[in-house]
Amino acid sequence: MNERPSAALLSILAFGFFGFLVFPGHTYLQQDSQIYLPMMERLLDGRVLGSDLIATHPHLSFTVYDEIAITLRKVTGLDFQVILAAQQILTRLLGLLGVFLLAQSAGLNYSSAVLTAGLYGLGATVLGPSVLTIEFEPTPRTFALPLIILAAGLASLREWRMAGAAAFAGFLYHPPTVAPVLLLMLLYVLMPWHLDGRWRFLGWIAGAVLILLVASKFQAGVRLEQDFFSRVSPDVEKLQRMRASYVFVGMWFGQYWPHHLFLTAAALGAWWRIGNRLEGFGQFLMLVLPLLGVFSLLVSYLAMDVMGWGLMPQLQPARAILWTTFAAVVSCAIAAGVADGVWERALWLLLPLAVTIQMRPLDLLWPSTPVLWQHLGLVVFLAIFGAVAMRLGAWASGLVVVGAMFLIPNAGGVRNYPAAHSAELDGLSQWARATTPIESVFHFPDAGKELYPGIFRAKAERAVWVDWKGGGQVNFMEPLAREWWKRWSALPAGTGDFIVRKAGRCGGAALYANAKFCAERP
Repeated sequence: MNERPSAALLSILAFGFFGFLVFPGHTYLQQDSQIYLPMMERLLDGRVLGSDLIATHPHLSFTVYDEIAITLRKVTGLDFQVILAAQQILTRLLGLLGVFLLAQSAGLNYSSAVLTAGLYGLGATVLGPSVLTIEFEPTPRTFALPLIILAAGLASLREWRMAGAAAFAGFLYHPPTVAPVLLLMLLYVLMPWHLDGRWRFLGWIAGAVLILLVASKFQAGVRLEQDFFSRVSPDVEKLQRMRASYVFVGMWFGQYWPHHLFLTAAALGAWWRIGNRLEGFGQFLMLVLPLLGVFSLLVSYLAMDVMGWGLMPQLQPARAILWTTFAAVVSCAIAAGVADGVWERALWLLLPLAVTIQMRPLDLLWPSTPVLWQHLGLVVFLAIFGAVAMRLGAWASGLVVVGAMFLIPNAGGVRNYPAAHSAELDGLSQWARATTPIESVFHFPDAGKELYPGIFRAKAERAVWVDWKGGGQVNFMEPLAREWWKRWSALPAGTGDFIVRKAGRCGGAALYANAKFCAERP
């Protein structure tokens, strides 16, 4: 086969482009970015959102996410959405490159390495801890995850200096996300026989820790004061179990343990099939990573469910189970690359595709509904074409993955997120921002658990009395948790300078109205 680096590079760029726009896609102000953006808007301009419960309780001390975004905003004059989207696209491409390098360290040709990167780029939902292998929202975790994957790929090729730089950047964005892989990297470089690049790598990591500690001391606005050895108060723990149950392994492990056991077995089986094709750090990583993910569940259960350690709701160690899914996807794809025949290659490709198309891939073993049969057929179809493409060239693998990005949502009916934005919500936000006092508080008594009050907060730069999404911050500060619950439990009663209801529910003297919303004075 004629190896063409340009075809591999173009394929990875295509995965980043179509993956962002088509599948797995991206969102903005639908999940945690609707929390981070108001915090940054207030740090940028202290006049706005001064009465908002979420914006006035930022948890940005241990990340440079806000410093980078605010600095770029001041220098370029661009909107936060553009600045964050640019970082999201760039880091997603770097993550794809990291998987490509990891596959190449196993001796795979360009075609197989491209397909491995592309299968990872399709993303997967990790059942239980509410996390994704490809994040949709431009948050600190979204940027840190692909950077540590790039670091792992570089380390597998013994490029420890560059691996240190990538890990440095990931750590500055979100330390809890990079911690599992970074821990394995540190263990490996400290082994007696490892000399290449040890001190350069350790220097990068020490620098990242120092910068983050110094930056946390000079964090603008209200800082998150961290008591590392506190216990969660019984009333707040009850609230966290209601609003953030994913933090408590005991609340979901009984339902999902067969899924995670299956992925662990698949990851280890693929590692065994690869044999000695992976060497050095890559071999160590892909063996230990799935086990570390499972071990994190035990650590989280003991520390949070049993001991009630107050630091755990913020660190959320159970989210390291993500690395078990990552190892299963990447190891199975690499195993397909080293397989001899087309049918063995197709069998190894079934799992990476199944976890993307069906959140519970074990359900495909006994399809009982038309949707499951539809998903099974799509998985088999793409696996066969992927197995053939692995022997044709990087361009063929690229076409298969890009084709999957269109087929999965259209032929498979897979939707990763709802459509939460609307022209009517934009109109309401623009009216509030242009015509109401900057210190105004808006109350949404009939929004329930819908996302639009948080979107309004970010776009209008006006305080919201209470919203369901904001309740996810009960993990960070107990005073905030108690105040949020006080307000939430009082619904539909509440206070505000303006009341926003769904269309037709306002009185005759509505100040603003469109097809979906109306606003009035209380």
